[in-house]
Amino acid sequence: MEQHGKILCREETGFSLVELLIYMGLLGILMAMVFSSFSPVMQQSSRQWRIAETKIETGLGLDLLRFDLEHTGFALPWEFPAGVVPSPYFEPAAPAGMNDAPGAPRALASEDTSASSMNGSDYLAIKALNVIRDDASQKWGWLGRDAAHAVTVQSMSAEAFVNTDWVVVIRPQISTGETRQLVLDGTNYSVNPTAGDLTPFAPPDSPNDPNGDRYLIYGIDNIAPRRPFNRTDYYINNAGVSAQCAPGTGTLVKATLNQADENFTILPIVDCVADFQVVYYLDTDGDGGWDSRAEANGLNGLTAQQIRDQVKSIRCYVLTHEGRVDQTYTFPNANINVGEVAADGVTLVAGRTFDLNANIGATWPNYRWKVNSLAVTPRNLQ
Repeated sequence: MEQHGKILCREETGFSLVELLIYMGLLGILMAMVFSSFSPVMQQSSRQWRIAETKIETGLGLDLLRFDLEHTGFALPWEFPAGVVPSPYFEPAAPAGMNDAPGAPRALASEDTSASSMNGSDYLAIKALNVIRDDASQKWGWLGRDAAHAVTVQSMSAEAFVNTDWVVVIRPQISTGETRQLVLDGTNYSVNPTAGDLTPFAPPDSPNDPNGDRYLIYGIDNIAPRRPFNRTDYYINNAGVSAQCAPGTGTLVKATLNQADENFTILPIVDCVADFQVVYYLDTDGDGGWDSRAEANGLNGLTAQQIRDQVKSIRCYVLTHEGRVDQTYTFPNANINVGEVAADGVTLVAGRTFDLNANIGATWPNYRWKVNSLAVTPRNLQ
């Protein structure tokens, strides 16, 4: 008996080409709608992130400036022995207005519309031993003698002196009107803090030892110094400017004068800076409170002592922009006050009005400009 095979019919299912095209079209429309709404969110997020990054970096940089302003004058000698010039004593040739050799160093020196600062901004020099961040310059203490009249050093800093440090010695009180005199061995003022090396700089033997005279001893550097103080300068540098910065802006730098020579070690602290202004609050009548404002040139002609007596507050203003160029943003005004403004919020009383259009160019409206300010009361002038 022959058995006939059965033919099984199977229906095949799937998408037709037309259905697939319709599906892809709908998916494309949906994705376009998603990305059109998501893209502005991402752009706004990126913009806010860059602004926040700028604020953090600017704050950190200005903290360095604040520290140096607060410590301006720290450990400076106020006078030298009569008729003697310390040696060696060198400062750079320019800017000449910052230099004090061969006289007693001023705690502050500055230039208005300086040729050494971009856009004719101010140039500020601060003199103090601890404006350099090496180990030696953060140390200080007392130099005296023990009961056996041997030279002793009492460290008042977190770390004690080591024999490779270089130090200067200051006699805090000599007589009425004579204060903080640099102690010299001949004309030399620097020495390693060993008992033998310090002997010519130590107080003379006294029956009152160990409670006799004591001199101040300060670390200055890890190498033999070329001047009896350290110095750091602040100005706008036009070298190595970040590509994200607006045309016509530079970098506010902390330039530390090296003790090995008259060259500077440059540390960038704030990017995209258009202007830097310095304003002093002075006590010119000696009543203890400030009575006048002065711009960067306001200290010209003042002696080191007059600067110590008169400067009550230092205010710095830094014009920079937050984030990068933004074609969707328009800054409202081409002229912006960089300095002290009166109570009306408009009238400039110290500093200058900065012309963004003249200094930055046609793209100035597409940056978010901001004046960062800090006010500091020096703690080491007296």
